[in-house]
Amino acid sequence: MIDSAEKIRLLKNLLDKSSTVTVENSDDPNFKTWKNLVERTFIKVFGKDSPEFEHFSELSFFYHVMVSFGGSDYTADHLRCFREDFSILISSIEQYIEEIEEQQGDKLSPIEKSPESPITKVFISHASKDSEVVEEMIEILESIGLDSNQIFCTSFEGYGIELGENFLDSIKGELSSDSLVIFILSKSFYESPVCLCEMGATWVLAKEHIPVLIPPLGYSDVKGVIPLSQGFKINEPLKLNLFKEKIEKTFLIDNTVSLSTWERKRDRILSRIEKSIVE
Repeated sequence: MIDSAEKIRLLKNLLDKSSTVTVENSDDPNFKTWKNLVERTFIKVFGKDSPEFEHFSELSFFYHVMVSFGGSDYTADHLRCFREDFSILISSIEQYIEEIEEQQGDKLSPIEKSPESPITKVFISHASKDSEVVEEMIEILESIGLDSNQIFCTSFEGYGIELGENFLDSIKGELSSDSLVIFILSKSFYESPVCLCEMGATWVLAKEHIPVLIPPLGYSDVKGVIPLSQGFKINEPLKLNLFKEKIEKTFLIDNTVSLSTWERKRDRILSRIEKSIVE
């Protein structure tokens, strides 16, 4: 017996596949393929003796309709029936999904009803050659209000992998947790196989991520699987203010530090970053 989640998945698949039906004719090969999929799915989800399958079987467009008989052309009537029955079936599938979701929701506790867990940690993906700039990024995050135990960064003791831990297993574990991934992008980043693996894993896991560029790398140089993500250059003061707001909102930080205090800290950090970039 299949569970509710699988029923919903199978029914949604029918809706997705319905887009292949572009010809309004019951003899169309794409329609026949979709019709057979509907039949198999309904039997699997509801059973052959169910009201849902019976309703499906009664739809007239599942039978061959003669569009010409005795010299009269019934094409218009056939098309009208096809459209009406196709629309009825699509609406019925959508209603079945809604009903199953409601039944499923009734069985879940309030905690289970919220599928998305809050983000609790920042994962800084970077090349080891950029450790100087990464240290300043850690300083920025802590100035905003994050604790050191909320930041994972392999280059610095206390922010990454403990002695004796497996390096790749630790990274995999962090990317599988509820982390916001910050990519510190540079030429060295794109030359690092580990960094590129982290980028790919982040994309596959649909993680929320922010690209941060180290000049002279520019926006046109960003490549890989995150070129469309909204990011910023690490030496842009106004973008850092927006980054601060993003972190505060994501981690629910009630920051009582005044804007002038933050900007003084920000500018001191930017001054050091500019020097490291020039060097």
